[in-house]
Amino acid sequence: MSQTLLHDFKTVKIVCVPIPKSKTKFGLSEKHAKKRLEKSGWEVWRGGNIGLQRRYETYLNVKRKYEKLSDLLNKQYPEQHDYLMLLCAVHHGMPDFLCHRNGVFKFVECKLGYESLSKRQKVCINKLLQLGFAVEVHKIVEKQTKTRIADLNLVTGQKIIKDAQKMLKGY
Repeated sequence: MSQTLLHDFKTVKIVCVPIPKSKTKFGLSEKHAKKRLEKSGWEVWRGGNIGLQRRYETYLNVKRKYEKLSDLLNKQYPEQHDYLMLLCAVHHGMPDFLCHRNGVFKFVECKLGYESLSKRQKVCINKLLQLGFAVEVHKIVEKQTKTRIADLNLVTGQKIIKDAQKMLKGY
């Protein structure tokens, strides 16, 4: 692979998911996003655990689940499967989830509304985009946040709003 140039970076879809206020925010973004993805029919794996069954001795159910993921990836992306395992092993920036539904894969990074992507995450997401994977950032936001769907340029940080809440009820 060659060095990544500034113009090689692409845009990433941001999905803002409103939730009611809660007392604790710890683990909220990932838990809420995973539940939402599974409810809409996606099969969800931890993004940083690709090839887990080869690296560690693990529980039988976990091993079966990640062997299924490995088989699906080998079938659809035979050339990229080993590179994905390398990214998981050495690159700290892999998105939180890898999802599969109807022959389509996508990576999903979960963030609370005020959190931004780290430098490592931006580089890793760009590599995944270059491999041909879809990548989305799901932001867990307060109900009054107007943005619902936006595109984010990874280099400039510029957001282009694609869908927004029209009007808040009660105001």
